[in-house]
Amino acid sequence: MATVTIASIQEALFHTDDLVTRELNAGKGKAMLIYLETMCEATKIELSLFKQLQSENNEGQVSLSIEELLTAAKVDPCYSVQDAVDALIRGRALICEEAAARCFSFDVSKQYRRSPTEPENERSLVGNRDGFVEYLQSNLNLIRKHLSTGELSVRYFKLGKNAKRPVALVWLDGTADRRIVDEAAKRISALSSTHELHPGLLRKLLRENKYSMFPQCLGTERVDYASALLARGRIGVLCDQSSICLILPVTIYTFMLTVDDLIQGTWASLLMRSVRVVGLLLGLILPSLYIAIVGFTYEVLPFKMLFSIKSSLESVPYPPIFETMLMIFIFQLIAEATLRLPSALAQMTGIVGGIVISESLVQIGFVSNILIVIIALTTIGKFVLPSIELRSTTTIAQFILIVGATILGFYGIAFAFIGILIHMLALEPFGVPYCLPVREMNR
Repeated sequence: MATVTIASIQEALFHTDDLVTRELNAGKGKAMLIYLETMCEATKIELSLFKQLQSENNEGQVSLSIEELLTAAKVDPCYSVQDAVDALIRGRALICEEAAARCFSFDVSKQYRRSPTEPENERSLVGNRDGFVEYLQSNLNLIRKHLSTGELSVRYFKLGKNAKRPVALVWLDGTADRRIVDEAAKRISALSSTHELHPGLLRKLLRENKYSMFPQCLGTERVDYASALLARGRIGVLCDQSSICLILPVTIYTFMLTVDDLIQGTWASLLMRSVRVVGLLLGLILPSLYIAIVGFTYEVLPFKMLFSIKSSLESVPYPPIFETMLMIFIFQLIAEATLRLPSALAQMTGIVGGIVISESLVQIGFVSNILIVIIALTTIGKFVLPSIELRSTTTIAQFILIVGATILGFYGIAFAFIGILIHMLALEPFGVPYCLPVREMNR
């Protein structure tokens, strides 16, 4: 273990110009105050520490007066140079005593915290308006306000090689399955020294099957929704500098729920969930059904509808898969563009762009009229789903069904759908079947 000295700390951070060192005139021993000016609040240092230390005239060592002078602050000893560097980059200031080669850190960090607001991507009609923020302690405070019970348990982890990022595992003791809690804690602990962690990477590292297209943990920014799932036996994972709470274990049913379903009556909730299931099926099978019917089995259509479709396809010189993939790509392109544009332009771009491009493609003979309607219904059906993760999965499964329909028609759709269903049935994230029946997870 390296000795903590002023020189060793300065050597470790010689490459940065925001490192500040100030000599302290307290006691007989030489002491230095060290901090990063970009991470620390100068007012806190001046008022709560520096003037007090400068006016202190005790005769003992500086290390003996630290706890007396900083009774209101949490003072932690630094036993190595790495501990001191980690404290500095977290916004803590150091008091180093050269004679005893001892170092103490205390929190004077700058705090930039936004107020909890309703998440843009998870709007609710009847739910609360508070969402998670980018500060771990604030998020835990919000959860404790929603779940005011002594059973709420929190376990902390520090993940990452260099910059240790705080992560919290949250659950209701006695409600959550202890086996799942221990397994989740084991997996998170295994990430401590092998990965440079950021919030998005944590979601990937907690996957049971890394090659599955199905999401295996649910990300939410709503405090009320996360609290409701915790009350039903789920486990939450919160990461500092992230406004997303990861919920696990999950089933396919979890991704079809919204916070409105937990508040509204049974029949209203059942109706909305049924609409989402219909939207999921539309997003999955409509394009592949079009390819199978147009390319293989015209006879399944009524004669009048068949005549209308044939007349719209006469000017299209390409096979059905080409025009289908072209329209899916264009609609995905428009959807992505509306996400990146300012809100004032996004709505206009989506409507005008979709209408103009679709009409132009039909007029020049690239696609048929019926395909425009099918792709529009498919896109709307996917956006009915409340989970962004499930929308991405639906798009991938949609392509698999399209390939199956192109090769074998209805038989290809059936084979592809059965294969997807078998894979979904085989998934068991954290030992819980992915297609678990609709019931609470209190086991």
